Amino acid sequence: MPPLPEGPSLDRVRGPVEIPAYEPWQIAILLGFIVLFIGLLICLSARSRRRAATTTPYETALAELQAAADLTAQDDERFAILSSKALRRYLEDELGLLSTARTSEEFLLSLKGNTQFDESFQSTLGEVLANFDQIKFAQQPISTTVRIYITDTVRELIHQAHVASQREGTHP
Repeated sequence: MPPLPEGPSLDRVRGPVEIPAYEPWQIAILLGFIVLFIGLLICLSARSRRRAATTTPYETALAELQAAADLTAQDDERFAILSSKALRRYLEDELGLLSTARTSEEFLLSLKGNTQFDESFQSTLGEVLANFDQIKFAQQPISTTVRIYITDTVRELIHQAHVASQREGTHP
């Protein structure tokens, strides 16, 4: 047999080229989507936990009133301000009565035509608001028994307004 012609040398032959399964930009996009998905899950979890932890305006008002009674034992004016805010905020949040930007007289006049509350509720509310005004503006000191009476009266007014809102269907 004749000798074979000289061919290419095997010294310069390279091995197979490895092709990666994913490109770096594909991996970066996948990681970005994973981080975004985990962030969305955390956000939804926090939102549902916040919704479950929210309290009703009724519970909030009673807690504010109790805090006003507990934290202001030596400061009558602060007690009157915080207790009045608790009552007014409840009436505004629960029943839609604009009370926080009005004076006591303006607020009571706006209730004259309101049929949600009977005459005894309105007269008790007027008495309590007058007591708050005396304490805040005339610097009238109050005793512990008067403080307890005012707190109980405001609590009862909030309860009556809550019952009225449930009866009338104004509760959200």
